[in-house]
Amino acid sequence: MSEEERRVRRSTRAMSVSSSASRSLARAPASEDVEEDESRARGETLTEDRRAAASWRRQSDAVHRVVHFATTMPNTITHEIMLERGWREVAPEDSNWDLFYADVGWIHENIHYKTGARLADHQRVNHFPNHAELTRKDLMAKNLNRAKRQAAKEGGAEAAKRYDILPQTFVMPQEALMMKRAFRDRGGLWIMKPIGRAQGRGIFVVSKLSQITAWLAEREKNGAENICCDNYVAQRYIANPYCVGGRKFDIRLYVLVLSFRPLRAYLYREGFARFTSVRYTRDKASLNDHMVHLTNHSVQKRDARYDAEKCDLRWNVRSLRQYIASKHGTATSDALIVNITELILRSLRSVVPVMINDRHCFELYGYDVMLDEDLRPWLIEVNASPSMSVDSAGDRALKTALFQDVLNVVDMERRFHRQGVREIKKRVGGFDLIHDGDVVEDNLSSLGALNDDRDRSLEDAKVECV
Repeated sequence: MSEEERRVRRSTRAMSVSSSASRSLARAPASEDVEEDESRARGETLTEDRRAAASWRRQSDAVHRVVHFATTMPNTITHEIMLERGWREVAPEDSNWDLFYADVGWIHENIHYKTGARLADHQRVNHFPNHAELTRKDLMAKNLNRAKRQAAKEGGAEAAKRYDILPQTFVMPQEALMMKRAFRDRGGLWIMKPIGRAQGRGIFVVSKLSQITAWLAEREKNGAENICCDNYVAQRYIANPYCVGGRKFDIRLYVLVLSFRPLRAYLYREGFARFTSVRYTRDKASLNDHMVHLTNHSVQKRDARYDAEKCDLRWNVRSLRQYIASKHGTATSDALIVNITELILRSLRSVVPVMINDRHCFELYGYDVMLDEDLRPWLIEVNASPSMSVDSAGDRALKTALFQDVLNVVDMERRFHRQGVREIKKRVGGFDLIHDGDVVEDNLSSLGALNDDRDRSLEDAKVECV
């Protein structure tokens, strides 16, 4: 579409505003008038493009009610973006909100599903009440094991193998005997992770059964002394990771779920690989070195040599996809992308039977995936509150567009509603629909695809580009 055609299209939209909506504008100055006043004060002339954009914003204000939001995370990038959209903030204790963007603690304390409390029809919150079924390491393992057993019952061994997406995992100390048996059978390296912590805290690698025995004894001693102890998972360590330049990495991906029944999920086409700052080695002397074995960016930033402006130890997913294509061929790279997307879908399907599906809820998940040397993807963990902090210009650009598109898909402004019914879009900005009651086959290979047409995608979806 030419620039002239876009101007005509925007003008046509502006002229279609109903008279009742136009009357509602009398309560506030027109956005194009305000912008023209500001431009005149700066000695500038308002261009036709900017007039059209202001007219479209005015139409949006007229047709779509102003969204009121509350948040437990002020002074963050998410807070800034909601204000930039023209939304109005209310205090967390005020009940007159449309969207409450909250931390998981607020959800657990205030959304009392067991007592029958419910939200008003227009209200939305950014977590499902029992999201831990997917985001807590022990529960995720339990649900995947149950899904694997069900698949075996319905489709045999081959169907069950498709759910082998998580390294062998045991909940500690409850499954300590089974873990010890597995260790005696195959040995190897195991990674110990507290089930309720993040950012690499509390993680350590073990290579001897005596280390597990000592850990269990110390835990029992602490329990006898009434010292609070975390439960852990013991997970078989991926000792043969795929490396780039000798460095280990994992991949952070973003998945937005609007519903679990039916399962409706979007995958963001931009993510990033997170590298360690030093070369990978399996030497026993390195097992306590987090810079070698943990790819968490919060860990790697502690290296005294880290400088985000010179190298932030990240590659975008598109660069990784192109690198693998150059080394192993385009067909291998494309197949890997589909395998990663299917891994995500299987993890989501595994929690469908147990997830409380409230239509007032949506959730953005941060998926961490690792590749082994055979380019097999493994699910490491799923985060309920993926970090939105930024430490470089590229990081800010990605997360700004990401959160804008979360809000675009959630559609509090009701731009995708026609006669009260929501239209489901296959692409909104950088988000591609991968499941809508069934797999969206056309979008299984969208991860790492170009996103430089994001604004055009939003325009086609009738969302104002921000």
